Amino acid sequence: MSILHDYVNRIRIIDGHEHLATPQIRKRENHDLFSLLHYLDSDFYSAGMKMGALGRQSSLDVEQKASLFMDFWHKTKNTTYARMFRTAMEDLYGHSEWNVKGLLEANEKVTQATHNPDWYEQVMVQKSGIDLAFTLIQTTKLAYERFRPIMFMDFTFKLRTLKDITTVERMSGVTVYHLRQYLEAVDTLLHKYVQEGMVATKFGHAYWRSLSSGKPTFHEAELAFNRLLGCTLEESLSQAETQALQDYLIHFIIQRSIAYDLPIQIHTGHHEVSVSSNGNTLTNSNVELLIPLLLEYTEARFVLLHSGYPYYLPYLSLVKNFPNVYADFTWVYIISPTASKQILHQVIEMVPMTKIQGFGGDYNFIEGTYAHQKLARKVVADVLTEKVADGALDESEAMTFADRIFRTNLIELYKLKGLEE
Repeated sequence: MSILHDYVNRIRIIDGHEHLATPQIRKRENHDLFSLLHYLDSDFYSAGMKMGALGRQSSLDVEQKASLFMDFWHKTKNTTYARMFRTAMEDLYGHSEWNVKGLLEANEKVTQATHNPDWYEQVMVQKSGIDLAFTLIQTTKLAYERFRPIMFMDFTFKLRTLKDITTVERMSGVTVYHLRQYLEAVDTLLHKYVQEGMVATKFGHAYWRSLSSGKPTFHEAELAFNRLLGCTLEESLSQAETQALQDYLIHFIIQRSIAYDLPIQIHTGHHEVSVSSNGNTLTNSNVELLIPLLLEYTEARFVLLHSGYPYYLPYLSLVKNFPNVYADFTWVYIISPTASKQILHQVIEMVPMTKIQGFGGDYNFIEGTYAHQKLARKVVADVLTEKVADGALDESEAMTFADRIFRTNLIELYKLKGLEE
């Protein structure tokens, strides 16, 4: 192992994006091995498995699930998602028998770990070297000191039915009879989330509509809002009918995020098939569609997730040129380590090191986060070693870069108190 690999492996990471359940939730829901599939489940689906066949609502018993798992494991074990599952199971559970019997034994170990009160500290803190993780599970009430919440705000602007409005009304405690009161309700929620520790807002709308946003007037948005107010609970309006209202609310949430001094994370690029409600229309998530918003809101801090992959060439140009835009490597390493190396080589050559966030596991279970950080550290150390060998960086500069992207930049951007270097 090189000096750089050893150095990178010892960095205490600030994890910029996860979907991790709290220890209490995991215990309450009694997560087993088949609760840990996440991205691997998407590869199984891509290989032909029925969506949800191994999920919690499946009618299969545990032995039938293990048998079905093995059928699709043999079809997908070449992918990085499968490699991450293998790494997690072998490193953390000592799993070695990739057959039905071995899976059933591993399933018992996973269930035991779920009820181990020290499991999160052992895996996330001790084995993964992560001091703090941002998690998105649609609550700010985390009750775990290693987590900080980020909230998806899509539910406040994905308005298609009257029920969507009444949900925000109920959550905020603000009575809504017209659009201005609805804006007050959204702002009330944002204020509440900030008070409860939210470190950023998140837009995931590329999964269900285009990232492109127009600039409608209040009157145009109000017309659509009033139509929704006139609907019954069973009626709904189309995307086209509510587009102006959605766009207006996107602008409003960006403006209020600026006012609350919150970074704004935005999904760009690749889609996770299990949540892609627009039918996996990848072109909706092309980062170039965000340019009008990036130009307008110069005071915002936009964190564009996932390196825009596969649109990473225009992504790199945007991050290089816009002072209000930050690069982020959440998820990218496990989509393709080869692509992530190429992107990292180019981002080192193009983007100031203070604008790069190097890791977000993007998993819904800590075992996946463990495997992902292990891969991410290797990819980063490999690339930095090549840069030093090429003379682009010296060893000290490479170490500073690694510190920056894995820790210091996140402490500064998200203004994390008590973690300052």
